[in-house]
Amino acid sequence: MNLESSQILIDIFNNTDLYMLIFVRIIGFLIFIPVIGGNNGVAMVKIGLAMAISAIIFTSGNITEFAYINSIMGYFMLILKEFFVGAIIGYIVFFVFSSVYFTGHMIDQQMGYSMASVFDPVSNTQVPITGNLYYFSLCALFILNRGHHMLINAIFYSYKSLPIGKAYILGNNGLFFGIINIMIEFFKIGFLFALPIIGTILVMDIALGVLVRAVPKMNVFAVGMPLKVIAGLLALWVIMPVFSELYYRIYNVISELILNSIKVMMP
Repeated sequence: MNLESSQILIDIFNNTDLYMLIFVRIIGFLIFIPVIGGNNGVAMVKIGLAMAISAIIFTSGNITEFAYINSIMGYFMLILKEFFVGAIIGYIVFFVFSSVYFTGHMIDQQMGYSMASVFDPVSNTQVPITGNLYYFSLCALFILNRGHHMLINAIFYSYKSLPIGKAYILGNNGLFFGIINIMIEFFKIGFLFALPIIGTILVMDIALGVLVRAVPKMNVFAVGMPLKVIAGLLALWVIMPVFSELYYRIYNVISELILNSIKVMMP
């Protein structure tokens, strides 16, 4: 270990209270982000990653002086505030990614897959098959296009705009309306992903309705269900090449929502 590394460790040891405040914001952020959030990944790896990022931020020079009531309760309240700042930023990403599960519910209901759900170990719930396909495809594109770099940059930027202990959370009307805006984007993205397949199946339903009028004795349920599944799978296969375009829309939405949430929490 060289002299510079030793000096960094000494500085961290002498400023343990400051380092812990940085650490809890980072760990709150890492808990919720996709790919490694929730039950994904190894807990020790996430803790080690949080400690490494905290050490980099600690030595970056972006941390300003902070003050709190000189008591255990005062420091504890500051820890809670820093954790919520990181959790809010991380949960924005998680919430936007989860919109594809909403898409999957709508698609599976139209295709007849609503009963064939799978268990998601992250949320400990049953999730739709199509939604699971979209979610993991989105995670893969996010990593391949270095979306995780954007998230790390966002958490670094948060220390410039939101110094330790300065975030405005309780009674913040701007943050409340920001959460409502996140929910609006959740439904917009969900409908955007589902619209091509739902539109295809709607055309199929109209065609079946016309066919039933022309051939009244035809068993529409025996014919319609397999046709819906085939049409849905074909539509899914057709739109997969343009999935990356939808990803860039989500990427831009995440960047905008994170930036807005940081701005509304600024003192």
